[in-house]
Amino acid sequence: MTLPTFLGIGVPRAGTTWLHTLLAGHPDIYLPTKRKEVRFFDRHHERGLAWYETFFCPAEDADRYKAIGEISPQYFYCEECPGRISAALPTAKLLVMLRHPVDRAYSNYGFVVQRRNYRDSFEEFLTTRPNALQMGFYSRHLSAYLRHFDASQILALVFEEAVADGDKVRLTLGDFLGVAADGFPPSVGKVNASTVPRYGSLSNFAVRTGRKLRKKHLESVVDLGGRLGVRRLLAKGSALPRLDPQSKRDLSRLYESEFEELERLMRIDLSVWRK
Repeated sequence: MTLPTFLGIGVPRAGTTWLHTLLAGHPDIYLPTKRKEVRFFDRHHERGLAWYETFFCPAEDADRYKAIGEISPQYFYCEECPGRISAALPTAKLLVMLRHPVDRAYSNYGFVVQRRNYRDSFEEFLTTRPNALQMGFYSRHLSAYLRHFDASQILALVFEEAVADGDKVRLTLGDFLGVAADGFPPSVGKVNASTVPRYGSLSNFAVRTGRKLRKKHLESVVDLGGRLGVRRLLAKGSALPRLDPQSKRDLSRLYESEFEELERLMRIDLSVWRK
């Protein structure tokens, strides 16, 4: 049985697509090719490990890779996932991308604008969807994982530092996963950027259709559409306006103690978030 040696567990809208692109470019790392986010531990757990295994390389090919994994950022907020993952993959290494909570919330807003034809302001978005800010209190979710995994098994990467210093993050990832740092692609461009689609209603219709297909276990059809570039085509449009700096400063005050707790919990420096 070929199962992952590592998982990317989150955080949604925090650079996990960037991380996926970086990892997928390494010759010694295997990531599923027929589906980017497998979501076994939160959405498809009842299908069993035999189903999960079908997304990874055959056992006879496993020796070709030094690290085998998948990235499903929704695992981060799933209450059952820490226990399920530790039961199935007790020695797995976990990767988590952390982004300034306000920037993550604004990216969440951009996702809704792009995928659901949402046209109200960011302020109205936060009023109607307060969970977007609650999702930025990362420490409570990391604490749940630390109850099941040793701290040495979890690597927390700060998104802002990762994209700014590619050489450093390649060394860090290489050391953590046991692969050569020079095997990663030399650069990763901007990926999965939020847009205001030119044809918002059509984009929203495609998203709703995709959800219906998934409910009928027709994920393969949705995956095919993704590989053919349908999603990228429908998302084309103008760039999402930048987040207002004053709004970011005001909202950041919600997280002052959270930043300190994260630094203590994960032994990381978040000074880049305080600038």
